[in-house]
Amino acid sequence: MVIEDSIHSAGNALPAQSLRLQVYVAWVDVWVSSSKTQTASSSRAEDAVSLRPEDVFAHQLEDSADLELEDPIEIPSLSTNEMADYFQEENLPYLLNQDIIKTVIHAFRQQLLHRRIKVGGALPPSCPETDVFSEKYDPRVECKCEGDTRANKETMTDLSLWQDSECQAIRNTVKAAQTVINRKSEYKSQGIFTNQGLIDAVIELFLSSSNLQQVPDTCQGSGTTHPIPEVKAPDRRPSLTGDSDLNVHDSLFPTTEKIKLFTDAKYFLAMACGGSLVDEGVLRAIADAGNDVLIGDYCDAVDEETITILQKNGAAAVAFLKLCTLADIVTSVQFDNLVASLIQFRVLGYYRDHGRTNLASGFYGSDINRLPGHRYIDLGIWVGMMSASLATGKAITEEKHLRLATVCTLLNDLVDLRSDTMRKQRENPILRGVRGCLCNYLDSCISRCLTLACEVLESDRLSGMVVLGFCNWTVMASHHKVYELVNGVQEVKHYPTCTYALTEEETNYSNLLKALEPYGTLEKDGPHVYMKRATMDQLYAINRSKPDTHFAWMADITRSLLRPQTLRKIVDVVHFEWSGDVGDREFCP
Repeated sequence: MVIEDSIHSAGNALPAQSLRLQVYVAWVDVWVSSSKTQTASSSRAEDAVSLRPEDVFAHQLEDSADLELEDPIEIPSLSTNEMADYFQEENLPYLLNQDIIKTVIHAFRQQLLHRRIKVGGALPPSCPETDVFSEKYDPRVECKCEGDTRANKETMTDLSLWQDSECQAIRNTVKAAQTVINRKSEYKSQGIFTNQGLIDAVIELFLSSSNLQQVPDTCQGSGTTHPIPEVKAPDRRPSLTGDSDLNVHDSLFPTTEKIKLFTDAKYFLAMACGGSLVDEGVLRAIADAGNDVLIGDYCDAVDEETITILQKNGAAAVAFLKLCTLADIVTSVQFDNLVASLIQFRVLGYYRDHGRTNLASGFYGSDINRLPGHRYIDLGIWVGMMSASLATGKAITEEKHLRLATVCTLLNDLVDLRSDTMRKQRENPILRGVRGCLCNYLDSCISRCLTLACEVLESDRLSGMVVLGFCNWTVMASHHKVYELVNGVQEVKHYPTCTYALTEEETNYSNLLKALEPYGTLEKDGPHVYMKRATMDQLYAINRSKPDTHFAWMADITRSLLRPQTLRKIVDVVHFEWSGDVGDREFCP
């Protein structure tokens, strides 16, 4: 009864939909309902490298969402400028008319067929790998291999050396990378997402399970003779006791697909980074534009219908943002980098480590490059950066993106360290980087995270908003299980807890608190890591309605997550043991 009352009051406090949000919801509904359903076979990656232009055009015509094969290729009824005019604030009411919005969407698709819609490049997209409107991205693969078993893989730093791998997922990744690289004129990255960066990220993923290290020593001596407790963590599914009922969650944070894992990423990260300073319609579109990131990460855990919805909704969102760009609501730099980030992420999303289950259990390092490595691309945080850029009016430079990708990698992979270790997930660079004494290594990682987070928060408002949004998602998203970890770990009894000298340096956290002061605080009403996510959902739905309370909320959650004692309990697998029910450990591997 108490929960129902609090939900009701939260619902009453939610802001009314903005006009642009109403238009966006209607846009997605019409786009999705008029889009042809792709079959699983038709949505797999093709060998687009060898397609001729006339073949590409034939495929585009065949797959056109609202045309039948016998229909003539008509001249678009609206030019791109005429479509963009509807997206000006004063003309938005027209798009609430079903006939008009259908006409605009049909005209947009006709412009796509005539190859008049560019996404930043000198040329329009010509294949599914660069066409962010294709609704075809599906990296699932049927492959029963045990990974690439060739010896001396560490020397294979040329992408072409991997194209004959026995692993279909690796071959698909190479093919997609080569296609994207060969069509570099079809998208534009402003120097942030480069071809060389993509190649380096692909090779790093391929080598992530190579160069396996010995079990590390700890403060107790040899890791072999003094083993640490078995590393366990709760699975990534929503909790029946700690998370909101799914219907309640959807009423507070509505999405088209209604899947909590995806909603968490959209509302608690992508949209949160805008700090309630950007129109919710644009924020929803930015969040949905990242659907291919969700497909790449979670396609093995969802059904065919959900993937289809994500594909269509994602294309609708990118189309909406393209017209917002032409209407000067979004800048071309923001949109072009969004497209580039999606194209490059989709390449990495094809990779699956099919040799993972054969690896030894436990905590040990493997092949590693300097941070953020492949996380520069596959962390998928441009959607949050774009929201913050719109909120502040500031641009994102290559240097700024690198710093944000690095600190967010530290946050993400430190919090997921137990889970990734249990699942033998070598994509985690913190796990791969283990060398020397494990206690000293983890101490240095936590300290670096705190120091860099403080530096980024102090550097500029845009970067600070991204860090706040990322911490917000880390705590509030059910798949990280922060609540379960901090409440469930117990200090190991049979040997003493050593000192984390770097982490416990008081100036680290003091500087962080000072950097967070400008964002405010909700004081005793603020969130913290010991609060159940179901409770946070209801409170966040209210506090995100105004910029001041939204920033204060995220600052409080950042203060709580980045307390050195909290991070150590989450990360220190030597002295703190989690021994609860692991559930379905292979969910979303």
